Amino acid sequence: MVRLALIAALCAGLLVPRPSSGTVHARVALIFDHAGASLAELAPIYAMHEPFGLGIFPNMRYSAEIARTAAAHGLTPILHLPLEPNHPADLGPVTGTVWVRMADAEIARTVERDLDSVPGVAGVNNHAGSRATADRRVMTAVLRTVKARGLWFNENPETPQSVVPEVARQLDVPLVVTGTYLDIPPEHIARNVRALIAEAERRGSVVAAAHIATGAPAVIQKMLPEFRRAGVVFVPVTAFLERRAP
Repeated sequence: MVRLALIAALCAGLLVPRPSSGTVHARVALIFDHAGASLAELAPIYAMHEPFGLGIFPNMRYSAEIARTAAAHGLTPILHLPLEPNHPADLGPVTGTVWVRMADAEIARTVERDLDSVPGVAGVNNHAGSRATADRRVMTAVLRTVKARGLWFNENPETPQSVVPEVARQLDVPLVVTGTYLDIPPEHIARNVRALIAEAERRGSVVAAAHIATGAPAVIQKMLPEFRRAGVVFVPVTAFLERRAP
């Protein structure tokens, strides 16, 4: 009877066996951004028990607590650093923003204060930043501060004019670039997740991002069986870090 129940569950998609250890898996690194304002919204992320990245806003009510406890849930905590966009509305209700008008020393102090508000992060990524990431002086000041803390940088591309890869290479800051967003637009998350699975199968590895408040975590939780049927496994974003020394 137990065997029959297991077979029925497998057919219903409730239990999906992971591929055997000898299989070459397609890999996905997935980062959930915009943590810090709520603990409850993290529940579906914690429940998946996967090595996701977690982008945490500085200076929010739960920023420090989330940063301290993320590793206990198998997550990689990341400072989600607000950088100046071309359109101010893109920032939303955040503090600790790096503005292009700032002098280098003020940029460094801002990044330092933001890092201090999320103790123990492993890396830094950008929130918005279409203007700042195109400014060589600004990103040099940002990435020098990141490097001084022994951290790496994850770029969420916001503009084709980004200088982040070049500056990271010059400063020898380990870098990983997000390849796809799963909740842009938010009404097509499931379709985008299936496209991610297909891309991972085709290319072998993908770095993806999603936002907590769009409902993406719950959608991905429901779709975990589809990842497993395709033999796609989640890995930490650190698996894709590149150090591009001159």
